[in-house]
Amino acid sequence: MEKAFRTETIDGFLDALGSTAPAPGGGAAAGLLGAQACALAEKVCALTLTNKKYAEIHEQVEAWQPIFREARSIMLDLMDEDAAHFEALMAAYRQPKPADEAGQSARAEAIQQALEKSAQAPAQIAQTMADMMPLFTKVLQQGNANLITDSIIAAQCAMAAVHAAILNVRINLKSIKNEFYVREMEDTIRSWEDACSAIDAVLTYQVTL
Repeated sequence: MEKAFRTETIDGFLDALGSTAPAPGGGAAAGLLGAQACALAEKVCALTLTNKKYAEIHEQVEAWQPIFREARSIMLDLMDEDAAHFEALMAAYRQPKPADEAGQSARAEAIQQALEKSAQAPAQIAQTMADMMPLFTKVLQQGNANLITDSIIAAQCAMAAVHAAILNVRINLKSIKNEFYVREMEDTIRSWEDACSAIDAVLTYQVTL
């Protein structure tokens, strides 16, 4: 990649996303969803702080803002990391198959390592967003009610980021032969799905326009 996605124009990134290039792909798209979720939550925080009606929670909201800002930056970094790891995986697959058994074994091991590394960035995207769900819930429940649609969309983007990241993890798990790693990751995936289910319940039963 010539430059970080965070320095790209929107059109530039989408052109790359829609091209035949192996990356960016779904992992970077998941990271962008997470970044947008955080940015929208930041907006709700900012306009909660400017409204005297919410003076009682201003101190709390001031603490939320930098958390969303940092998570947004992490998402953007993970977009680049995902693309780099995927390109490395494709390079590992493109290596010619050696004729000797030792060479074949080394190539197979390199691919396995690249697969696990390729799962890292989407796993971090999912984990970061899952950890943020309680904070997105607070924004939904306590943030400026005039921005309720922004709060809802932030939560929906956060969930979409997690679900998209999970897909990118699972596609790698299909080819990873380390059974312990796969079982451990599947357990972690269930925790991410639980975090999404919790905020989805809030959206379904507690949030009204």
